[in-house]
Amino acid sequence: MGVSVSVIIPSFRGSPYLIDLVKKLVEDNYRDKEVLVVVDNPLPKVAEELRKQSVKTIFRNGRLGRVSALIEAFKQSSGELLIFLDDDVSIVENDFLSKIVESMMNSEIGEIMKRVGGKGILAQTIDYEFMSFNYGSLALANKIGRCIGLNGAAFAIWRRAYERIGGFKYKIPDDFDLGIRSYLAGLRFSFITSPYVVNYAPPGWREWFKQRVRWGIGAAIWIKENWRTLLKIMIEKPSLILLLLFIILPSLAPFLMTILMNTLLEDRIAWLVVMMISSLFINLLPFTAIFSYGLFIKILLLFTKTLIAVLASFIFFSLSYYMIAKKMGYRFKLGSLAFLYFVYSPLWFTLLLSGFIRVFIFRRNSIEGRP
Repeated sequence: MGVSVSVIIPSFRGSPYLIDLVKKLVEDNYRDKEVLVVVDNPLPKVAEELRKQSVKTIFRNGRLGRVSALIEAFKQSSGELLIFLDDDVSIVENDFLSKIVESMMNSEIGEIMKRVGGKGILAQTIDYEFMSFNYGSLALANKIGRCIGLNGAAFAIWRRAYERIGGFKYKIPDDFDLGIRSYLAGLRFSFITSPYVVNYAPPGWREWFKQRVRWGIGAAIWIKENWRTLLKIMIEKPSLILLLLFIILPSLAPFLMTILMNTLLEDRIAWLVVMMISSLFINLLPFTAIFSYGLFIKILLLFTKTLIAVLASFIFFSLSYYMIAKKMGYRFKLGSLAFLYFVYSPLWFTLLLSGFIRVFIFRRNSIEGRP
């Protein structure tokens, strides 16, 4: 007798990828399965198409939220293995469900690898970013065997394990909260590289910006609530956690370099003060000129030193990503990597820091527009 599977998909209105996702799940050869779709405020066409499929549909008025949808679907599910999928992922491999079941035989919770679909530099860069996320989860699975932070767009968990940790709760972010509770409960974690799903990049920078503002605030809230556990993990596995941080957040290294090495602001202020004194007291000009010259050379050398350090960091980063790309089956593209390191990552890191300032300093834990 095979394992019974429940696939749970929450949705708001219905994404452009939802119907195709449902059709592929229905057509999957795995026999003992059920598909449950919860849609808040469904578009008429989406509701009409879903009614044609052999799935359990729950249509709800209003925007009641993702966690509410997940909890309601779980209550109506019966499968031994639960597979949670976002409504904007695509399945690209055959025998998707049977491969997931096989991959989960020696674990209690498993994250499914995500690739990023879409065209243009934004999609290519996010795909590289997700490569680092995938590698981080794979490293945690191999080295620790437990999950710390979970990307809830696609993952699987046995029903008994889900019930044991209390399922989804109304937390921000809900998937990371589930992940850290699985760590505390000692659930065996695996990272599933095959099959993988395709996530689609935001259609433009405006949508990406809104998404990352939410992510930044959510990450800050999660760390604020779980810092003791995270600190304990870092003390137990310092080299692994620090390595993953620098791979997942490429801007962390140059940011720390700038903080530790750069005194340009103070030097510029001192230089301006000296120039003002020189203009007021001509007799002191020879002495102030020598001092200003020395200060200028210091600024120039410091800039050069910082630049060399940043370039060295990029070279190390590129070599690391080359090895990761080879391991994860990605094509190595130096141009996309340079854009990620020097443009994309600093922008994302800035939004992440703003989220931490909002949560830790201004103590604002809400996310605008979140149901």
